[in-house]
Amino acid sequence: MPTNAFLDKGIVLGYCFFVDPQFKKCNDYVHSGSKDFFATKQVEDIYGKKKSELVERHRSAVLRHVAELKSDHAGRLSESDIDDIRSGIDRRDNPSWRFLEDFYEGRQGEHVGEVEKRLRRLVTEIERRAEERKQTLYRSLHGWIRIDSYPDLHGELSELKRDDKEDFYIVLDAHDVAVHLDGEIELATPNPAEFGDGGYGDDILERTEIDHIELVFESRSRGDE
Repeated sequence: MPTNAFLDKGIVLGYCFFVDPQFKKCNDYVHSGSKDFFATKQVEDIYGKKKSELVERHRSAVLRHVAELKSDHAGRLSESDIDDIRSGIDRRDNPSWRFLEDFYEGRQGEHVGEVEKRLRRLVTEIERRAEERKQTLYRSLHGWIRIDSYPDLHGELSELKRDDKEDFYIVLDAHDVAVHLDGEIELATPNPAEFGDGGYGDDILERTEIDHIELVFESRSRGDE
């Protein structure tokens, strides 16, 4: 089992944003306590570029849900109300679906007005909590500056580079850590479409020194629960 892990951008974002659908999985992974974690400035830069967009995206999603809640329900929520609310959350359209579904655990008996207040209060805390969690995460990360450029990989993984340049350079950074560090290393990512079966995972493992790709993600499919 690898003792070192390079964190994809999605792990960092999923860990920092408590409204992200991958939050629980990323949080559990980071706090597993069994690995040394590595990331580069590129991941920090991606966080900086995406932070405002993600704050607004999740804020809007939760507030849309609040409007729907007030339109469809009144008074105290029954258990059947909770079931209806949770099953009605669109996992493909609402980027905060996992947070909202979990939020309603044990909420039966609460008044709609109180639920609304709680959600509105939580919306105001998205950015502050993300920054606090980023600082917590970074205290446990080893920063890494890529040492070599690996021109061969630019050709061998050209399709990945063309499809997602950010992910290509994350793979390059993870490969660099593997080359210069003792012990096995895994690339941790919440992106099965790109790094799992049918994606670039096999090519990455074949052409780089990365030993394993760890998929850390929550499926949207209700059938997987």
